[in-house]
Amino acid sequence: MNTIGIDNNLDRARIKKLLAIGLFASVLTGIGDFLLGYAKEIPTSTLATSFLSGAPNLTDGQMIAGGLLGFLGIFLEGLAFFAIYRLMADVAPKYAHIYRAGIFGYIWLAPVGTHMNIGILSLVYKYLLSLDEATANLVADRLFWGFSQPIYVLLIIFWVPMIVVQFKAFDKGYTPYPRSAKWYNLIVGAIPALVISMLLGSGNALGAGIGTMFLSFGNAFMFGGLLFALPDQETFDRFKEEHQIA
Repeated sequence: MNTIGIDNNLDRARIKKLLAIGLFASVLTGIGDFLLGYAKEIPTSTLATSFLSGAPNLTDGQMIAGGLLGFLGIFLEGLAFFAIYRLMADVAPKYAHIYRAGIFGYIWLAPVGTHMNIGILSLVYKYLLSLDEATANLVADRLFWGFSQPIYVLLIIFWVPMIVVQFKAFDKGYTPYPRSAKWYNLIVGAIPALVISMLLGSGNALGAGIGTMFLSFGNAFMFGGLLFALPDQETFDRFKEEHQIA
């Protein structure tokens, strides 16, 4: 299998380092998300503007810092996903190929195409809204549907298979982890943030900020859980012997 220059796929030390980077990156991204979401939302009239409903109450500093922190954090998350790729690469190469394609799509699309994109749209919408509401809504719709939405759809096409094959690889015992580690995934980690956000309400700045962070909560839970539950070297060695991994 083409390992794109990554030798010793099942190297515990490297996997541990990547998981730690992923946890740090998820926290960094979460701060960026929170900055972009922490504002009381206003009523909006279209689907596009509903994504920007807090923009008028965000400061310029929040939008710029939130965009940049998320840009860096998401890029590092993408690199850290190679820890999970390494875990399955030797035993489940087909899964690993799918997962690796998802990583490339994530690094390519998520930092600028989705996260930074929201920061830019928020800034534009905020200032246009102060001049003319109709123009602001029209521009928001054009930018969202013409430029942002295609990127979001393409990212989902890359991202969903990653989540699926990760769950299946752990569930089928294709990694040194116990099968129960399949629950250390983004979906499970994101649910509490969504519930807390719903309880606080989107009209509440804190609730809006936490709601914006839900994917970062998910990634932090995943990386943190896998780092905490990382099997010892003896388990890795035994797994290699059982599967005849060099």
